[in-house]
Amino acid sequence: MGTLILLRVLSEGPASRRKLEQALADEGIRRDERTIRRWLGILREAGFGITKTKNLYKMHSSPAKIDFDGYEALATLSVLESLAERELLYNKSFGTAAGKLRRTIPKESLDFADAGKIEFALESVSDPPEDPEIMDKLRRAVRSSRRASIFYHSLKSDTLRWRTVEPVGITYSQRAHRLHAFDLEQREVREFRVNRVQQARILPDKFSPETHRHSLTPARIRLSRNTFIAYGRKIIADDEASIEPLSDGGAIVSGKTPSPFWTVREVAALGPEAEVLGGEELRREFVTFLKDTLEKYE
Repeated sequence: MGTLILLRVLSEGPASRRKLEQALADEGIRRDERTIRRWLGILREAGFGITKTKNLYKMHSSPAKIDFDGYEALATLSVLESLAERELLYNKSFGTAAGKLRRTIPKESLDFADAGKIEFALESVSDPPEDPEIMDKLRRAVRSSRRASIFYHSLKSDTLRWRTVEPVGITYSQRAHRLHAFDLEQREVREFRVNRVQQARILPDKFSPETHRHSLTPARIRLSRNTFIAYGRKIIADDEASIEPLSDGGAIVSGKTPSPFWTVREVAALGPEAEVLGGEELRREFVTFLKDTLEKYE
C-alpha cells in the first residue's frame, strides 16, 4: 500500500519528502524517511525511473505500457507530432508529449505507426498567440473557484486595464479560447478573449461558481446523427450538458451556455443538421441572426 501511494503522488509531479510523508499519513500510514527511501528503492527495482534533485523526488519514466493497437498508436502519435510541427505556442510541449508517449507504446504498435505516418493540417488558434502561463493561471482559477485579476485589452473600448473577475469557465470557439467570468465592476458574466489577457494573477478570495451558473443562458439543441457524432455535447460550452439519444441516431443536448453569441453561430454553421429547441432567449437570438443574414441577400 505504501509503495502504491508513493507511486500515485509521484505520477502527479515532483514531490518533497514532507509531501510523501503527508500523503502516507493521510492514508493512516506513518513511516520515517528511511522506510520511504526503501520503498522508493523497491519502485526503482521494478523499473520506475525515480531521481532526487534539490530535495525533490521525480518520476521520469515508467515500465508500464499503453495497450494501443497499431491504428490507435498511428492516430494518436500523428496528431501530436503534426501539432508539434505546426502549433507555434505549444509545439515544444506537443513534441515532448509525443516523445513520452512513444516510450509507453509496445514496439509492434509503434512500428506500425511509424510505417504509416499521417499528416494533419492543423492551424494555430489565434493571433496574437495565447500565453501558456496565463492560460494555466486562468484554468487553475476556474478549478479552484478563486477570483482572478486580469490585465485585459478590450477592442470595443480600446482600453488596457486591470479587471477583477470570478472565472466560470474557458471555452473554445471560432479558433480561440474564451474566458467566461463574472466581472465585479460590470456585475455580469462577460466574455474575455484569452489572447488579449496580457497578465493574470490568482487572488485568494473564493467564490461560488453555481451563483453565476444560474445566470447563464439555457440551451436545448437537436443534432442529426452525423452532427452528434462530430460534436456531441460540445455543441454547448457546458461540461454538465445532458444528452437525450433519439431513435434516428441523433440526440438532444441540453445545458447552459455562457455565450449565446457564439452558440448561435456554431449551430447556424450546421444548417438543417441542427435545430435550436430552447431556451427561449437563445431561440430568439438564433431567429434574429438568420433573419438579419437573409436580408443581406434579398
